[in-house]
Amino acid sequence: MTSIEPARKRIRRLAGALRSCTAKSITAGLGTRRFVRDRSGNATMLVAFAMPMVIGGGGMAIDFGQYYLWKRELQYANDQAAIAAAWEVLDSGSTAKMTDRAKNAFAVNEQITADFNTDPSVQLANYAGGVGNSVIVTSSATKRLPFTSFFTKNATTVSVSSQAAFTGGATISSCMIAVDEHSGGAVTIGGNAVFTAQCGIAALSDSSKSCTGGYDSGGTCLGWTGEDAITDNGNSYEIKAGSIATAGTVSDTLAAKAQANGDTVIEHATNLADPFAGIEPPSSEGVGPGTYICKATGKKTQATIDAFNAGKADSDKLVLGVAYPGVYDGGLSLGCDTTFKGGVYFIRGGTLTINGNHTVQSEAGVMFVLENGANFKINGGADINLSGMDEGALQDLGYTAEEAHKINTMLIFETADNAASHGNTLNGNSNTFLNGALYTKNNILDLSGTADVANACLLLVASKVNLTGTLNMTKWCKDPPNHPTTIIYGSVSLVA
Repeated sequence: MTSIEPARKRIRRLAGALRSCTAKSITAGLGTRRFVRDRSGNATMLVAFAMPMVIGGGGMAIDFGQYYLWKRELQYANDQAAIAAAWEVLDSGSTAKMTDRAKNAFAVNEQITADFNTDPSVQLANYAGGVGNSVIVTSSATKRLPFTSFFTKNATTVSVSSQAAFTGGATISSCMIAVDEHSGGAVTIGGNAVFTAQCGIAALSDSSKSCTGGYDSGGTCLGWTGEDAITDNGNSYEIKAGSIATAGTVSDTLAAKAQANGDTVIEHATNLADPFAGIEPPSSEGVGPGTYICKATGKKTQATIDAFNAGKADSDKLVLGVAYPGVYDGGLSLGCDTTFKGGVYFIRGGTLTINGNHTVQSEAGVMFVLENGANFKINGGADINLSGMDEGALQDLGYTAEEAHKINTMLIFETADNAASHGNTLNGNSNTFLNGALYTKNNILDLSGTADVANACLLLVASKVNLTGTLNMTKWCKDPPNHPTTIIYGSVSLVA
């Protein structure tokens, strides 16, 4: 028993030790698996891995914010400098003052970049086909950004550029106005036309021609787009208009020739207007037919004898005609020396024709109203002396004092719904005296052939105006009462 008992104890101790080892092994296996499955440290690892990107992104964001803050302030100051410089050119025409004013405006409008920017560069430049009609200002600022400079070891430069275009101001008076608002060639001069009346030409058209293809080394445009509102055809004409203004552009050759003769040329004008807009001609409703009679007098003059001998007249007797106000259906064509009685002549369709070698005069103020597609042709070969209705006569027709003042001496008045026809023609000679306004808003006015109109107090307002052939308009009456005066304000606009 004594020997057996110790052996049992040893066996029990071994079994206990075995159980203990087995339990520890099992516990260790379970701990390893729990460690593998445990995710409580993932956030720390992700933060550790992402921290360089977070810090880098934050640094880049701060640098970009700083960069755009510099650029925004620098661009604003630069824009103000360009605008100020353009106004200085308009005011004084001095490039030296232009630069000083630009620098002053630049300094006043920037603060953050004041310690590390450069002085702005200021220069005149061409814009939209014009010459020296804009100012370009460039500037820059250079400084190290806190984050990116750590890697680049260099400072960052912010550069900006601004361009301000300008047009000059003037007070102009116009005797020839094209009211088409968008067409190119609203006023065209060509052939051997001479227009030296110095009474002013205006076009409401905003049609513009600009160089969009860039310039070669010699300054020649490589590609044009659009069409000038006031243009020319050929280079044999003579121009001295006094002023040429348009809401669009003027052809370079015409502008150069006009400016060489002392004319003021204004492009992109914003306040040109139709002087008769909103006013309608008298109505023909209830008006009876007009009467026109040519009657032989039995008298002879040397002129009638010469005309008969030359085969230009059917008789050597003096034939006189009288026209009375009223409606003329299908037009009115003069066949003899004619006197128009004062009043309103409604030309309902057809053509008002005044031509040949007839002497034509108005006994008092007259007005020709064109309706139903009517047009006119005045081809004076002898004496023509016609005057429009004065303010008193116009008020008798029912116009207010203000309206009568605006259309004072209206000679030819087209209705608003008068369809575009074959256009209107005015060809006179040195004995052609037309005193008043010709208003054909819907139709073209051709001043061509051998027209030679002198000493007139004319105001020509049409859809478009063509000056061609051997037109010769050299003199207008002094201080005409009906020519509109327009104040063209100088303007500056930021274009780039």
